[in-house]
Amino acid sequence: MYEEFIKAVDNSKIICLISHQNPDGDTCGSALALYRALKLYGKEQVYIYCDSVFRNSLNVLEGIDEYNKLRIDKCDLAIACDCAEYDRMGGYLELFNKARFRVNIDHHKTNSKYGNINIIEPGVSATCEVMYKIIKALDQKKACLDDTVAKLLYSGLVTDSGGFSFSNVSSQTHEIASKLIAYNFSASDICEHFLKKVSFNVFNLRMRVLSKAKFFEDGKIGLIYFSQEDFLATDTAPEDTEGAINYIRDIDGVEVAVAITQTRQSNSYKISVRTSDRVDASRIASVFGGGGHKNAAGCRISGFYEDVKDKLLKACSDELYQ
Repeated sequence: MYEEFIKAVDNSKIICLISHQNPDGDTCGSALALYRALKLYGKEQVYIYCDSVFRNSLNVLEGIDEYNKLRIDKCDLAIACDCAEYDRMGGYLELFNKARFRVNIDHHKTNSKYGNINIIEPGVSATCEVMYKIIKALDQKKACLDDTVAKLLYSGLVTDSGGFSFSNVSSQTHEIASKLIAYNFSASDICEHFLKKVSFNVFNLRMRVLSKAKFFEDGKIGLIYFSQEDFLATDTAPEDTEGAINYIRDIDGVEVAVAITQTRQSNSYKISVRTSDRVDASRIASVFGGGGHKNAAGCRISGFYEDVKDKLLKACSDELYQ
């Protein structure tokens, strides 16, 4: 299954890995794991990029400082890691397009298969599940799966599966996790860091925003809003919003949770949607050109806040009662 990918690696001198904008543990964990694996495999010219600011929690990932270290104009092989939408590569899309080999590694069911090599497993818990199998195939030719690679892959699994709690977690997810934790790293430390620990500033941001949560459709839809005013008041940034939406989704009776985050451009908003199994989050996001999974999806919308909110609530209501 991975022969074509390995052949492209073997026939490439300069390799670039690209994570999606607004990076999370899965896009970074999968890309950094492959970055290190390719280095161990014997590839000397490997570069890694992301057109976004990293939130502080990702700084524990080994190799994170390798991102964007040296900008190059062209490469033999470009690999998109966890980029469901083609344009989520941002400013590095041109680099991807100019590559001789273009590989798309992902797990989102909305992925449009834009690579000339597509390794996609729609619906699995994380791209790190897919990446584990790819790196294992490379490892059969030359040892490149070590403790650090395993730790990076496990970090992506933990973050994108909600600590193995989401409905797309399968026996394969747990099987891969069990193989990864056989390596020498602390799985409990990873879970503690990504699932529990927050800075005092982020705690204050969550308290401020959650206290203003609004509910619609008899409590079936919950909405929170992160404004630039909230970030200034708590000395935080849009990258610090991760995870807050789950507090709304966890409320008994809520079927759809929405987080609207004002970006650094005043009339541009990042939207996150989380749903129960009865509602498809990806269908809501697709109304606005976004995508994702059944229970977790996202998009971007431009406009005035009240208009954006009203459009979102209509899309949520339409999907809730369809």
